[in-house]
Amino acid sequence: MVGMALLASPSLAQDAPAGDAASGEELVVSGIRYSLSSAANLKRNSEGVVEAVVAEDIGKLPDISVAESLARLPGIAAQRVDGRAQDLSIRGMGPKFSVTLYNGNEVVSTGDDRSFQYDQLPPELVSQMLVYKTSDVSLSSQGLAGTVDIRTLRPLDVKDRRVTVNVRGEANSYGKLVPGISNHGERISVSYIDQFADDHFGIALGYTHLGSPVEKKYFNPWDFGTADDLWILSNAAGDPVPGNPNMVSGFETGNQSIDTSRDTFFGSLDYQSDGGVRSTFNYMHSTFNQHMRGTEVLGVIAAWSPGTMPWASVVPGADLVEHVDNGTLGLTFRGNDRRDKIDTLNWNTKVEMDSVTLGFDLSWSKADRVETVAEGYASNRNPVSYSVTFPSDFNSFGTMQVTGLDFSDPSQFSLSTFWWGGGAYRAVADVSDETKSARLSLRKDWGDGALRYFELGATYAERSKALAYLGADYDLVGGTGCNMGSCLAVPSGLVLGTAPMQFNGLGGAFHFDILSALTGSTPYTLSYTGNRSPTWNWDVNEKIFTGFAKLGFGLGSNWKGTLGLQVVHADQAGNGLYVDYNGARHPYSDGAKYTDFLPSLTLVGDLGTNTKLRLGVSRAAARPNMSDMRGGISAAVGSDLRWSGSGGNPRLKPWLSTDIDLSLEHYFGAGSYVSVAVFDKEISRAIITKDVAFDFTGFTNPSPFTPSSPIGTLSTPTNVDGGWVRGVEFTVALDGKALTSALDGFGVNASWSITDSNLPGTNSDGTVNLNTSLEGLSHHVASATLYYEKAGFQFRIGERYRSGFTATRHNAFRFVMDTIRPELITDLQAGYTFQGGPLKGLGVLFEVNNVFDEPYVVTQTANGQTVLKEYHQFGRQYLLGLSYKF
Repeated sequence: MVGMALLASPSLAQDAPAGDAASGEELVVSGIRYSLSSAANLKRNSEGVVEAVVAEDIGKLPDISVAESLARLPGIAAQRVDGRAQDLSIRGMGPKFSVTLYNGNEVVSTGDDRSFQYDQLPPELVSQMLVYKTSDVSLSSQGLAGTVDIRTLRPLDVKDRRVTVNVRGEANSYGKLVPGISNHGERISVSYIDQFADDHFGIALGYTHLGSPVEKKYFNPWDFGTADDLWILSNAAGDPVPGNPNMVSGFETGNQSIDTSRDTFFGSLDYQSDGGVRSTFNYMHSTFNQHMRGTEVLGVIAAWSPGTMPWASVVPGADLVEHVDNGTLGLTFRGNDRRDKIDTLNWNTKVEMDSVTLGFDLSWSKADRVETVAEGYASNRNPVSYSVTFPSDFNSFGTMQVTGLDFSDPSQFSLSTFWWGGGAYRAVADVSDETKSARLSLRKDWGDGALRYFELGATYAERSKALAYLGADYDLVGGTGCNMGSCLAVPSGLVLGTAPMQFNGLGGAFHFDILSALTGSTPYTLSYTGNRSPTWNWDVNEKIFTGFAKLGFGLGSNWKGTLGLQVVHADQAGNGLYVDYNGARHPYSDGAKYTDFLPSLTLVGDLGTNTKLRLGVSRAAARPNMSDMRGGISAAVGSDLRWSGSGGNPRLKPWLSTDIDLSLEHYFGAGSYVSVAVFDKEISRAIITKDVAFDFTGFTNPSPFTPSSPIGTLSTPTNVDGGWVRGVEFTVALDGKALTSALDGFGVNASWSITDSNLPGTNSDGTVNLNTSLEGLSHHVASATLYYEKAGFQFRIGERYRSGFTATRHNAFRFVMDTIRPELITDLQAGYTFQGGPLKGLGVLFEVNNVFDEPYVVTQTANGQTVLKEYHQFGRQYLLGLSYKF
């Protein structure tokens, strides 16, 4: 059985990080131990500090998602979005600080920004992933925190024909939470690999289908603070709450069901001549569809309730219990339909002529996303009394007790204009991201002397990203401007059933599909359509020229190193709208050109007894968020006769740091090693949002005020001095056979990292928040995998832990900053592959992910007290499947 790690093939020498010769140890040729042995050798033979994940076999990563596999590496943590591992933080720095490459080229994103969303990539098509933690100037693009290079297979690296089929059924432990959406799914992958013409040509074709359900239960308290600050009253007379206690202004709780599907086609043509020419062409097309529907109960406890004016009291007890009289309770019906499309082309050619290698690479990729979000409202017909319990810990949902109101009975509710005067709204995001690049390189090898090799190259890349947000408001037919009583009755034809809500004490709530309702003639009528948040309709264009030179040298027989320089010249422009005093919109553009010099030095020393010491010193950069580079500005002249406003900054320069890395590694046995690494990143150029002086010359001023000067203030992302990020990482990979034959088949792979920083956190708009840490920074990140593999049997249990952190999340077309509690995710796998007989090659696999239904918990802090802000649970994920290879 031949794996896809490519480690055993001659071609890896030119693609993997250069370094020592192979260790000479015999590799296990399949399964978990093959994967870990291959990854250990990639790490061992690299020039810098590199981590690796290698597929166990054709179409089989160690985990069911790319992000989960990467999150088991030291110092790397995954962030869950709607229950799925989607974004990565490397060495305590959020997704925006790293770069993701696909076969060596920067990959586009369907998100609102530059960072890659890993759940878009089918793991079945990945052969290996490298995480560069130290600089390598020969990479086409690099990040400040690290660079992830995701590689697909090359057909000529698999030395015989292979056909592989994988089929798995999937189910969520919660059952069906929202009528009309199933809690079952399926995963199917088929791949064909073959070689022709005496192994001069190879072909690989693959198809994967993902149908995956996500079920979500949640309870979200709103603002926490004193009763007076939140305008919570104690009686109908409007008196304040006695003692002015800490209270919560309201809440929302409900269910969401998300049906996701992804279909991906992959093709690769590979050519290798007898004269040293290797040329590979890769193509991938992927479509990703998401269909979410949800039902939510909400209550406003503060006096600004859109219905009746409620009054509340605090019930003594261990938890915060608020009793509300004269209350209005609402229902929100949520819908989200999203369709993403990604196309990627890559053509790589290398020509080896004696000691000289020429490289040529062309790449193109494009991503499009169209996403529709909608919500509509209903409210109770008559005022009610209720109590709501907000738990004092972070380990449970809040609960409600309501008198005389059945949320499953539509006759007790009316469609209403609950929030802002309309009965419903719909917003549409249209996102396009395209990149194309060309790369040339030349390498001259001299052997293992004082001068080992010299490499020279250049990459030219263009990237353009555009976002357009459109919106539509809907009135109720005959019911505009009401919240209770006389509002429009719920048409019986809308109701699809009941969403169960035993977890929050309500039993259930009726549900209808708001997106389908908005396409009909009743009960909604379109009242407005146009841009939403016009300053967030923008496009950014970049032209990046990257030149590099790299010298490999030797210092005696035990030390090797590289000296490199990367020169990055950027020509960037941001386009958008200027919104003036009267709300009129005017085109606005700006941009900048600049050059950064990024030198690097690496040293690798062989200390004997299979021990290596690595040192890396470099300068690294991370390009700004593309949303920060937008041209959108809102500004006006105020009564103080001064210009002021807010918006993006098309002149923004990248983050910049000087990095020192030191790693000590000891290897023993195939795939077994221990290592400790320390790093220090001194940030010389950072980005925050702050008020800066800005020249408004040429801006339209329709206000009644004449400015005293064209120089005013603009709140905008700005380059400032930085701070530092420092940490230490411990790793152990152990094949039990290396200790004693009694442990043959057993193994463990574990890591633990500790990271600190003096960089402050930010709010969702980028302004400094001294009460939070740097985005993505978990002080502790750890993972452990215990496995057994022998005679066809395979068992594995893995855990991923990260301590509390802050993260930017995009919610209903706006960025929010969450402070997230510690998470411990446990996954379990068990399988058997027939080793002989008529069923040889057939494998059976059972998986349970999120075994303990770990909650996603967001907190808020006021008056020195930290309390719950969001509590979400997603259930366990069960998968049972078959694989067959022939």
